[in-house]
Amino acid sequence: MKKLKIYLLTYLKGMAMGAADIVPGVSGGSIALITGIYQRLLDSINAFTGDNLKLLLKFELKGFYKSVNGSFLLSLLLGIMTSIFTLSKLITWLMDEHPIPLWSFFCGLILISAFIILKEIKRWHLGVIISLLIGTALAWWVTGLPPTTSPDAL
Repeated sequence: MKKLKIYLLTYLKGMAMGAADIVPGVSGGSIALITGIYQRLLDSINAFTGDNLKLLLKFELKGFYKSVNGSFLLSLLLGIMTSIFTLSKLITWLMDEHPIPLWSFFCGLILISAFIILKEIKRWHLGVIISLLIGTALAWWVTGLPPTTSPDAL
């Protein structure tokens, strides 16, 4: 029962990641960071090594599934796909009809993820501060660039 609860929670986090992925300029990775699964996701993706792929080629599916943290990845992927297929029309409608609250919400998520990253810095020194200032200046500059056109097709 406890494992089911964990996978259900991962599924819901995947849904949040999928919803973020629908909005242009917002990353599901930010949601993964905020919800605390970012490192686990990276570790699971990095588990797709040559040795583990050999397990797959030998049809040792159980070993492969376990070595790449398959239950985690599957529940996360199902959540992402569910969100993309069920929420894309709603989020597109919100972008057209209520853009300010939607962008405010996702901007808040991005700011939260930035603060989480800053909190992880254990030792502040001049290099970190300079990098932070340069990154902030570059981000500000990019937001001021004129928008380009994109195709209207899906």
